[in-house]
Amino acid sequence: MKMNFDKVIVGVRSDIPKNSIVRKTGKHFFRGHSKKLYVVTPYWHATLRSLPMRYLRRRILKAGHSCLVYQFPFKVLSDNVHLTEKYFKDIQREVKRDITAVQRKHGFSKIVVLGMSLGCVNAVMVANKNPKVTTLILVVPGNSLAESLWRGIGTTKLKQQIKKHGINLEKLEKDWKDLAPENNIGGLTGKNIEIYVSKSDKVIPYSNGYDLIKDMRRIGLKPKIFRNKNLGHYLTVSEFVLKEKF
Repeated sequence: MKMNFDKVIVGVRSDIPKNSIVRKTGKHFFRGHSKKLYVVTPYWHATLRSLPMRYLRRRILKAGHSCLVYQFPFKVLSDNVHLTEKYFKDIQREVKRDITAVQRKHGFSKIVVLGMSLGCVNAVMVANKNPKVTTLILVVPGNSLAESLWRGIGTTKLKQQIKKHGINLEKLEKDWKDLAPENNIGGLTGKNIEIYVSKSDKVIPYSNGYDLIKDMRRIGLKPKIFRNKNLGHYLTVSEFVLKEKF
């Protein structure tokens, strides 16, 4: 019997955010004489000290680049839909300001925004209509934050909480319209775009990622697509962190 790793991970963690909230935090790791900056917006519940984030940072620095790595409030995604919208918009403004500041200081000629899982929402919002960003990399994204939450196996408890507030998917789509990646791609023309998806993803269903790809192609963007059949959500992120050539 085939076991889906996404279900195993979801089974051992809660999708209800922790009570404590950490501040939006970004830390710049500078590599002398580097011309490329990676701006990393991470998966849900990631911290600067999370093992995958530390390993990713080391690999970027070892390749001779600099990076700006973030951790976000644990409640960046919660049943308070208006607070969620505020967090994402605040993050967009803060990350854009950080990019401007570090580019002015260090003179980076290439800026890569890298989003993973939930962080893809941040990444697209930051890269859209931002001439400083040259490359956008999305690892297991969805086209809509609302739909991904509603359909993914990792957020079923959170969905039930939202439903208790009298909110259905249609209303959530309207409330989070400005956060949906599909609504933040009009200003990506001219940027290099890479998207990593898994056909067995159950956390952010593959169809949601593929819909984003179709939306991009529909407006003339040409993302480079990397697909796998069996890794699922978490292992696709892990493979990227371990094997991507920076």
